[in-house]
Amino acid sequence: MGLSQLFSKEVVNKGRQPAFDLCKTICIILMILCHVFYVIKYTSVASLNPTYIAHNLVRLLGAQFFMFSMGMGLAYSRNSNAKCCLRRGLILLFTGYLLNFLREILPWMITGSYPMFASIMTYDKFLMLLSCDILQFAGLAFLYFALAKHFKWSNLTVFIITLFITVIGAFCTNEFMVKLTPDNFYYSFVGLLIPIKNFTTSDYVCFSFSNWIIYPVAGWLFGKILKRCCNLDKFYLYLLGISVPVFLLAWAAFDAVGKNMWLILMNPVVYHQQNPIILAVYMNIIAIAISLAHLCSNYFVKFKFWNIIKHLSSELPTLYIVSWVIIGWIGAWLKYNKKFITKDFDNVFFVFVGVVLVSEIYIYFKNKCSKKISKAE
Repeated sequence: MGLSQLFSKEVVNKGRQPAFDLCKTICIILMILCHVFYVIKYTSVASLNPTYIAHNLVRLLGAQFFMFSMGMGLAYSRNSNAKCCLRRGLILLFTGYLLNFLREILPWMITGSYPMFASIMTYDKFLMLLSCDILQFAGLAFLYFALAKHFKWSNLTVFIITLFITVIGAFCTNEFMVKLTPDNFYYSFVGLLIPIKNFTTSDYVCFSFSNWIIYPVAGWLFGKILKRCCNLDKFYLYLLGISVPVFLLAWAAFDAVGKNMWLILMNPVVYHQQNPIILAVYMNIIAIAISLAHLCSNYFVKFKFWNIIKHLSSELPTLYIVSWVIIGWIGAWLKYNKKFITKDFDNVFFVFVGVVLVSEIYIYFKNKCSKKISKAE
């Protein structure tokens, strides 16, 4: 079957995508583990220890895939009109700032301590309320889709506008300097849209819209293509056959100019302020990950434990939010008692398991209450 014969003019692939379930599950596990390390055992030393591996693996399949899968989910969603996207965008924005309060401000108000982002807290204790993380970006992304759907932009128009925004972000990266003092709250709102030269050192904004919008848009377009795919096995084999050589060529190209691609990808500033070359490399990594996940899911989906994969995938947003709240309070308690787990990886692992279990308990009771409310109605 040729590449052109893999696709139909009609939608033929409507079902759940196991490959994305697997990638999203790995994604949320890595993110929670990374956040645990970030609070209680963070290190930036480039050595092959569990801390370094966990923290940096999430940079390969963490926020990028989180956003990519969000776009793909929108492509498959029945509730994807402009009104629904607007509502979801506003809710995500509100949730992001509420999370800042629950994981940062409230622990500080009660304990007087918070181990993360101390540089900002020294300027203004309430400034962290306005910091921008992945949920704020997700809210802006849905507002962008709401705009595109309201004006009925074609797929090509959305893609071209997104590329233009990405170029603006690349131009601003490490070039655009806003003359604002570190304690000025406008700093956070400017960073929501365009990268500010030193925002990664002050931790105001982690995911600027112009640097990261390409991921949900790419996921959305990928989902639209996938819905018309007649043979997923062959499609992903083709994708793997293309993406692996391209990745190896990119690695060789970096070596040819005397650059270590791994160290560049792991650089926190490069990670948060992505230029088009780095974006292309990460997109290629996503393509490899999805292809391998599809091959694995074809085998693992037969086993009962796959229900756990599906559950974790479907509860990814809730797990992300609840786990961050728990981790924030753990961090505040550790600093308040002047205790940090810095030597034993097993202790960190147990904290990670505890965070996941408590999050799952919350999800269980939340779903149980939702079912009771639905029956009552």
